[in-house]
Amino acid sequence: MVIASSRQLDETSPQLALKLYPLNADALLAWGIQTLAGTDSNTSIETIESSARSAIPLNAGDARIYSLTGETMRQQGQDAAAYAMFDHALLLAKTEIHALQWSIQRAVEKRDYQKVTNRLDVLFRRWPERIKPLADALPVVYSNPDNYSILISRLGDNPPWRKQLIAALTADTAKDVGFAQRLVQDMAVGRSPPTVTETAGVLTALFKRGQYGEAYRTFLLTLTPAERELSGFVFDGTFQRGPSARLFDWSVRQQPGVTTSLPQKADTHPGQPGGGLSLEFNNTPVLNVGVEQYLLLPPGGYNIDLEASAFTARLPKGLVWTVACRGSGKQLLNLDVPEGDYKERRVDARFSVPGDCPIQVLRLRTNAIAESWSERYSGRVLVHALRISAVQS
Repeated sequence: MVIASSRQLDETSPQLALKLYPLNADALLAWGIQTLAGTDSNTSIETIESSARSAIPLNAGDARIYSLTGETMRQQGQDAAAYAMFDHALLLAKTEIHALQWSIQRAVEKRDYQKVTNRLDVLFRRWPERIKPLADALPVVYSNPDNYSILISRLGDNPPWRKQLIAALTADTAKDVGFAQRLVQDMAVGRSPPTVTETAGVLTALFKRGQYGEAYRTFLLTLTPAERELSGFVFDGTFQRGPSARLFDWSVRQQPGVTTSLPQKADTHPGQPGGGLSLEFNNTPVLNVGVEQYLLLPPGGYNIDLEASAFTARLPKGLVWTVACRGSGKQLLNLDVPEGDYKERRVDARFSVPGDCPIQVLRLRTNAIAESWSERYSGRVLVHALRISAVQS
């Protein structure tokens, strides 16, 4: 009965709990934490240390007791003894949070970065919510090439916290997005390349900060060998792969009135191979198409070349490929997709990119500004290829 009463008072009245049952380790820990946090000014650190030491023989396997003892020593300036206690606590329980955090700090001070990485691995696996608060410190901790290689090696093991770490390093509040950029670039040549989601987060973070060139460079450096073959002023201009969340790749958002397939699946339509961008209209008005890609074209002249087929396509308000400056919205190109019935027709046009247009948007849209059921889209358009090439002046 006394023991049960003591247990109920562990957190609310730990001193009373200890009076009822002096062997209550949870009450001792709660009391010690309150004292060390400064909420109990009537108890000295020495008293807490003495009580913690007295509890060790009966709680020899409880890592928390050693961690509490170590903290009392640390606050009294007995660093060597304190960290010995923390290390022993981690031998008993490698996830003892207080000892683990101080062990990481000590390892950083001692420049033992292999130990830092091992301890962070444990911390992030057990407490992933600790990743974000610590993320901004990592670029400093791993600033030395040797230290950095240890982190890259660990990320190559694809630990479960890798995705969250990249997300924290690319958050809107992150101080050093360049560190995340470097990580995904180096991971791309390692044994566990970054996922599309990890790369997309880095690209978006760079893009938000106006670092368009760095974002595009990172996109290119993180492409797989198969994806590199699709590179050009328009990525995957032959529509061989599905869209991804990465900027500079195709973005497809399904819109009312049109069913978009990228790439078109084989045998979807008899006698037609797979591949291409398929737009099947549902005999309704169409305001938006939802297909676009960001471009990074240097100032100069360009030619755009479209190859498409149409199957009884009726496009009353047009179907237009446009290139515009992101931000200002300045239109650089309008290229109409012909309606009707035809196979593998080619249409091209020239356009220029001015010097004040660092990033562009390639978009497929209609000219409709409001729904009108007298202007219904029907039939199908299959875009085989869309290429942009530089024009020599």
